[in-house]
Amino acid sequence: MILTLDVGNGSIVLCFVEDGKKLARFVLTSDKERTADEYSVIMELLARREGLGLQRCAGAIIASVVPQLTPVVSDAVEKCTGKRPLVVGPGVRSGLNIRMDDPAELGGDLVAAAVAVLEDYPLPCVIVDMGAAIALGVIDGKGSYIGGIICPGLALSRDGLARGASQLSDVNIDKPRRLIGRNTRDSVRSGLIYGMAAMLDGMLGRIEEDLGQHVTVVVTGEGMDSVLSCCARQDLLVDEDLVMRGLWRIYCRNQ
Repeated sequence: MILTLDVGNGSIVLCFVEDGKKLARFVLTSDKERTADEYSVIMELLARREGLGLQRCAGAIIASVVPQLTPVVSDAVEKCTGKRPLVVGPGVRSGLNIRMDDPAELGGDLVAAAVAVLEDYPLPCVIVDMGAAIALGVIDGKGSYIGGIICPGLALSRDGLARGASQLSDVNIDKPRRLIGRNTRDSVRSGLIYGMAAMLDGMLGRIEEDLGQHVTVVVTGEGMDSVLSCCARQDLLVDEDLVMRGLWRIYCRNQ
């Protein structure tokens, strides 16, 4: 059994994995104020609740897009398991051909997601990773990661709107009852949810135009349902465990 951890700006997804199969999955809040001791206690309590002994872990692997949290979470994992986790980055073998100006810029979460896509989905493929930012990663028909697009996520868009427009108060990110809002809150919700859905539909269409062919679209991350239910595109494949499976494969490749 190993631990896989996907450390993002809004959340940390922690999975217990055995032989590539998920035993348990937890989502923690990303909190830069927490110490390694605090994170380790939380992990131990969650594992105990599921009847899983952290000392059983043969190792752990982390994908992180939050540099400040990477050493903290690494220390927490080592405190819990006695094993220093592998962190996806330069020097770690992924088997992924990254055709970007600087391959080291690619986040570990997208590296892991792409590794899983190469094993599990038809190419070419677009990965839509939804979080604080929405990242679209493009893998061509030959299996190379050729680049991507990064847009603000729902929470960032909402918070920016609330800060920049004094009459538009902060609202919950819930699907509105109708497209055309009849009050300010529903109008904001419609702009956020339907606007994000229209952005995804439009960007995916433009990517297909750029590549000159149809693409498989795999969506992963948190808070997907409200936006995806409003997309016009009907062939979106949801896979919440995409990064987890990719991390497990990278871990195995580096043993």
